[in-house]
Amino acid sequence: MRSRKAFSRVLPAITVIALASTLGGCSGGSGAGGPGGTGLDAALAKVADTPVTRAAVAYDDTAALVKLAGASPGATKGFALLRGYGASSLMALAVQLTSDTGINVFSEDYAISAGNPPQVVTLLHGGQSAPVVTSRLGKLGWKQASGALLAPALSTSGSQFTAMYTLQMHVVRADGSDVRLGGSGASPGQLGQPSGATLASDPLISGLAGCLGDVVAAQVQVGGQLGGRSPVAMAAGVAAPASNAATPHAVVCVAWSSPAAAAQYTADAREALSSGTSLATRQPYSDYLQHGSVTSIGGSQNIVQWQADTPRRADQIFQMYLTRDLPALPDCTRRPAAARGRVIGCP
Repeated sequence: MRSRKAFSRVLPAITVIALASTLGGCSGGSGAGGPGGTGLDAALAKVADTPVTRAAVAYDDTAALVKLAGASPGATKGFALLRGYGASSLMALAVQLTSDTGINVFSEDYAISAGNPPQVVTLLHGGQSAPVVTSRLGKLGWKQASGALLAPALSTSGSQFTAMYTLQMHVVRADGSDVRLGGSGASPGQLGQPSGATLASDPLISGLAGCLGDVVAAQVQVGGQLGGRSPVAMAAGVAAPASNAATPHAVVCVAWSSPAAAAQYTADAREALSSGTSLATRQPYSDYLQHGSVTSIGGSQNIVQWQADTPRRADQIFQMYLTRDLPALPDCTRRPAAARGRVIGCP
């Protein structure tokens, strides 16, 4: 049995990002060449468009990232930290995941997750073996139910790592080379293929995806606490690089309720990128967001895009998203009401 010390290191890592939804997909093919021509577009076409799924989406083009940075779980150089971003709940378990369950995150074409807890559902597209996954999970106590595999009760799970699998993969559907999995709030029915509209056809989600362009990892959030002057939605991504030694380039797209709100954010974003200071780090944004530019995309979703190099680390933009520290989208609650007017992006 593995040690408690190892188990204690896993728990904080897998709770950083938890996502949920109804996902679908079919075996074969890669992430490239979806309805809008990018891997993200193709992945969105596998996700049913529901109020749950459109709330949040995480995606990564795992095959492209593994080609750049290799498949070693411990790799951190270049773009390695982005591998498996679309299946973040599994990444802290990646070292032992394959031998225990047959699931190999580093062999998938791409991963996409959508929604918010507790209905955590993720699609690992390609690179898996349904018979192997079914056999190994069966040995750990997963039982067949409604065409899927259901985890044993948490109290009866064997090792501490099996308990973590139970939390993250309460329900699993292995089909050909794809694996769909969900947390304790998911049901087997949520893991089927979407029969109606998908997120690829949702005007807001597809508009943000189109604004991001060709990215190897992306995060989309609709509603909720987005900071600043409360935009409708936002998306952040890392542009596809030419090599693992390339300078990471972040793209952020923000949708607003009106042209006036978009115009205000355009001005705020330009000011923040050139002369703003992070509330979280107390450092100028220009220290780690370099060669920034802002473009008003407009359209029916009133989208504003900004781009910048992030030479310090490839996942810089996602770290800033998680800490609500994006330029012109600060967490205004960190400042007294009387002082918020002096923070770029705060009303």
